[in-house]
Amino acid sequence: MSAGIFFELLWLDLFPAGTFIPPQALLSLTVTLTVLACLPDPDMRTTALLLIATLPLAYLGAWVEQRYRTRQNVSYNKLITWNRQGVTHSYTPNRLIMQALTEKFLLNFFLFALCVLPLLAALRPLQPWFSSGPQPSWPMLWIVAGIGAVLALRLRKAYALAGISLVLGVLATL
Repeated sequence: MSAGIFFELLWLDLFPAGTFIPPQALLSLTVTLTVLACLPDPDMRTTALLLIATLPLAYLGAWVEQRYRTRQNVSYNKLITWNRQGVTHSYTPNRLIMQALTEKFLLNFFLFALCVLPLLAALRPLQPWFSSGPQPSWPMLWIVAGIGAVLALRLRKAYALAGISLVLGVLATL
């Protein structure tokens, strides 16, 4: 639940409107949760590093989705042809829908596997090296992710307050 809150807060500013394909926070979340479930005794430092490592996967998922939608234009053209020629054409809507669902399932499954396996292979041997030192907490990570929520306000005063808070936070830790 905490990882889901992190990704939702982070990309709150990038809401889907029109033809915009937002970053796929669900891909980042499922990869994060799967890798954490496969690691022996993950701590918060490992979790935080994994959250950061999976951020680009959301953009990769959006890019793959854009490519798939472009590819689906061919199916749309087949549907229009079927509609104009009647039921005698070999491409029926049921067949096109089943084909699209199968392709989407296989595409997402292999994308997920291609994202999880390298991260798991890299983090398993490196995990003992990460566990020493101060551990972040979920509230700390939510505050960082809350930048997306502040950016969603689209107000200069909110941006200024966020910038001042960031500077004061950095100065306080020094």
